[in-house]
Amino acid sequence: MASSGPAAEPAITSYGQRSAQAPALLDLFAFLVGKWKGSGTATLPDGKSAQFEVTWIGRYVLNGMAIADEFHSQAPDGSPYLGISLRYFDAPHGSWVIEYLNVSGSFLRRQVNPQSGSVRGTGDTISVIAEEGSMRIRESYRVADRRHFTYRTDLSHDGGKSWDPVQIEIHLERTE
Repeated sequence: MASSGPAAEPAITSYGQRSAQAPALLDLFAFLVGKWKGSGTATLPDGKSAQFEVTWIGRYVLNGMAIADEFHSQAPDGSPYLGISLRYFDAPHGSWVIEYLNVSGSFLRRQVNPQSGSVRGTGDTISVIAEEGSMRIRESYRVADRRHFTYRTDLSHDGGKSWDPVQIEIHLERTE
């Protein structure tokens, strides 16, 4: 008999469950848990822009102590794109750890850890700044309400003193 999905086994869930022992700061990214669809615009190296569709899926992982979120889309050349972020708060070090696995590009980027980068939440916006020498990559998540958020990235080549125009902007709506 065919299974009707994840509910057939109690240990399998679509989006996981937050651990009661997880640091309260994990809630900063809890809005990502679920399934999102949207569209975005990326600035290409030649200055032109490309439009694309996105599916973003967030789950509690590692016994509910972290959030993993997947970014499914197409690259400007039409090839499939998959990126996965792992986010958790390292309570002993008092710091976020965010790692980004670019599956399509075959590389891992340590965005934030106790020695580098930062996460700040103010009002309805969360900013993640990754540091790579004098280059900074700033991700912003603006949570409009429970069903909508906007994601964008900016770049700085002078240690964050000035920022290039928006590189990526995506508007998402919750579907699950």
